[in-house]
Order: sequence, then C-alpha cells, then structure tokens
Amino acid sequence: MVFARSKLLMQDNCFEKDPGDVELKYVGPHVSKLYDFLHHVIKSVFNIPSSAIQEEKYNWGKGETEKYSVSLITHKDLDMFSYIYLKVSLKASGNEKMGNATIVIKPYMRTEYPQDTIWQRSILYELLRTLWHRMFYASKRDQYMEECRHLTYMMQDKLREYFKHLRSLEE
Repeated sequence: MVFARSKLLMQDNCFEKDPGDVELKYVGPHVSKLYDFLHHVIKSVFNIPSSAIQEEKYNWGKGETEKYSVSLITHKDLDMFSYIYLKVSLKASGNEKMGNATIVIKPYMRTEYPQDTIWQRSILYELLRTLWHRMFYASKRDQYMEECRHLTYMMQDKLREYFKHLRSLEE
C-alpha cells in the first residue's frame, strides 16, 4: 500500500461480472469451528501474516444456539503500487450438532498512486504517469487480477474441503 495523504486510487472487482463477490453457504455440524479455520485459510492461501488480518466487526452470542458474525479485512501487497484488498464476512448460527453459516468473499484489486507533492499533482506528471500506466503497467495489473481470481478460487476450494471435513466429523 502507498502511504500518502492524498492518492489516486483505482479499484476493480477481481471478478468482472456483477455482483463481483463469492458466497458460500454451509449447513451442518460444528459451525463454531469455521471462525478459526477462516483465519487459517486466509493466512495460508494469501501467504500473509496474522497482523495483516483486521477484524472490522465481531459479534458472538452464546445460548442454546451460538450466533455470531465476523467481518475481516486484509490486504496482500503485490508491488509498490498494487495490492489485493479482501473483505470476508461470516455469519453463522447453531451448535455442535447442527447449524448454518454464510461466508461472503469480496476480492478487489487496488492500485494507488501518491498525489502529495506539487510535482505529483502537476499535469505533466499525470500525463507521464498515464502513459507509463497504459504502456507498461496495465498488463501487470491484468496479471495481478488473474492472481486475485486464482487465490480466491483456492480459498473457495479449501473452504469447501473443510465443509466436507466438518460433515464427516459427525459420522
């Protein structure tokens, strides 16, 4: 990420078709175990440290059935200007015997250009930056978009495998 007071931000959904996010639903036992596995799968698939995962929202209610909802935000730096920005939300309710959960994954590809100095705000700089972006960096961004889709698919597959594992624990 570029750390600047003002910046030009370009954001694209990794999946071009609307709605641009992935939704997974799970019905089965042990829904409370999904929270810990979600952290693990984000860290392992995107190859990021725990410190790069931030909880935006965390609600957990215990009773006869547990109800919880969690929103996680993370980013994976790709180069000096671009990174994958990932929002993951998990809503679940149930107990060890039966429950249901919904996981929504929203992957974005972001590119930021700093706009702090007078030179960076000048029209000449903007023309040169646009020319450089279109001639050289646009193809790199396309590669990053493909990587973003690939990592999201990997995360989906790992979550589906874990869903099967949780169902097999009950047998």
